[in-house]
Amino acid sequence: MAYDGFLAGAVARQLAKELQGAKIERVQQPEPDEIILQVYSPVTGLRKKLLICTAPQGARVHYTKLAYENPQDAPNFCMLLRKHLQGGRILTVTQPATERILEFHLETINEMGYSVNKLLICELMGKHSNLILTDEASGKIIDAIKRISIDVNRYRQILPGMPYVSPPPQDRMDLWTAKPEDVADIRQIQGLSAAAAEEFEDDLPNLFRVRDDVLAGKLFPAVYSDANGKPRDVHIFPMKKLAEVCSVTTFEEAGDALDYFYSHRKETNRVMQKSEGFAKSVSTLVDKLLLKKQRLLEDIQKAENADIYRLKGELLNANLHLAKTGDKRVTVTSYYDGQPVTIELDERFSPARNAQNYYKKYAKAKTGKKEKLIQLEECEKDIEYLSTVQDQISMTATYEEMELIRDELIREGYLRGRQAKDRKRAAAKAKPKPRRFTLPCGREIAVGRNNAENDYITFKVGGKTDYWLHTKDIHGSHVVLFMNGDTPGEDEIYQAAAVAAWYSKGKESQNVPVDYVPLRYVKKPSGAKPGMVIFTNNRTVWVDPKDPETFE
Repeated sequence: MAYDGFLAGAVARQLAKELQGAKIERVQQPEPDEIILQVYSPVTGLRKKLLICTAPQGARVHYTKLAYENPQDAPNFCMLLRKHLQGGRILTVTQPATERILEFHLETINEMGYSVNKLLICELMGKHSNLILTDEASGKIIDAIKRISIDVNRYRQILPGMPYVSPPPQDRMDLWTAKPEDVADIRQIQGLSAAAAEEFEDDLPNLFRVRDDVLAGKLFPAVYSDANGKPRDVHIFPMKKLAEVCSVTTFEEAGDALDYFYSHRKETNRVMQKSEGFAKSVSTLVDKLLLKKQRLLEDIQKAENADIYRLKGELLNANLHLAKTGDKRVTVTSYYDGQPVTIELDERFSPARNAQNYYKKYAKAKTGKKEKLIQLEECEKDIEYLSTVQDQISMTATYEEMELIRDELIREGYLRGRQAKDRKRAAAKAKPKPRRFTLPCGREIAVGRNNAENDYITFKVGGKTDYWLHTKDIHGSHVVLFMNGDTPGEDEIYQAAAVAAWYSKGKESQNVPVDYVPLRYVKKPSGAKPGMVIFTNNRTVWVDPKDPETFE
């Protein structure tokens, strides 16, 4: 459990300090179990986004800097929160004991223009997580992001008009008020995750030192990742035991650490989850094309044997006197090798008509072979193109990148198109925004995020004296190294090649081959798919992939 009562309490105290009197300017609901509050704080003078997530695998509350894609039509609960909260002010934020519950005490204006107090309760308890808006004076529920009826929970119902009942309390000590001399066992303390409890089980005095640091506002946010880079835990105090077996990434703000932790975990990253479904759709298209390719190869193989039809037609014409209408077969001697050949006949037709039919089968097979070869070439191009798309989907990090790839597939006719208003909206977002980085050598590079952007940077942005890089025989992004007429040095080529290897299917490998060539030698064949190019005069270097964000 990454977001335990201890971490929730630290966040609550930070929010209580910074959001006192803050105005709620916007309310958004990007996902069924996520709410974003944009708030302006007079204390800090800053506008920030506050994420409230009630997902079972990622329930949490914290500031976020990540971009979230909002649905075109706001859900009902979002509309209700806008009605009750937008324009209101946050009075304070509290946490009952060390429970995984945060309460936002709010002052809003009702329809009559009177000031009323509301309570927004964030229950962050795994699969039982919920977000509940209540009237603070009456204690009655206005609505919740997840309604709970008596059929589901007999202890308490979360329904509009019902009185709000708190979750059953734990029979443990409140960490924030407990005295060291009263605690003999870590299990007596409420609000600690398993990892946090293990950290302090042999050192209870350290728990209270850390608690006092948090109460004093001293936070040390960090994410602990395993050998494969997958985050295992996140907290606001140093976890020495985890640090012995994990790599540690520190952050200035708790919200940044939580953003990193949950966005890099497959179980809680919505982009990863949605990209999986998208990738499955593309994989289905590839499977259909592979089946089509197999059938085309079989048809071509059959056409390769079409000469037997011509031979039978010739032999039958030369031996019409040996057969008559009504015969099912006739055996003749081949004048090519002297061997007997049995010819099947359609008993409905004369021998001459059967000979003509064999000639027609031969002509059809030969013509069909040419058509099948053309279809096979197109099919192989489609498979190659969609294979690059699959790799690009696996590297998507944002909704925007994924939607750009989806729009590209719609334009190319692989996916069904959207309605006119959705197409117009998508077109407005489709302006190329390739990744741009400055290398340690000082040179700037551009990296395509999809095939359309690969073409854009290669043929629209880059100049003839700039250099183009791409992994050799491996799917990956196009990279343009801007040289402004200069000749690149060895360091410049190797640094740009390392980035090209990073944004490719060879990202996890070593000694990845990368081709580089002046852009004037890169051409796009007529009718080629997006991202498909041909080039000459290239040279190759072998490099280890490097993340440009951490390039030294």
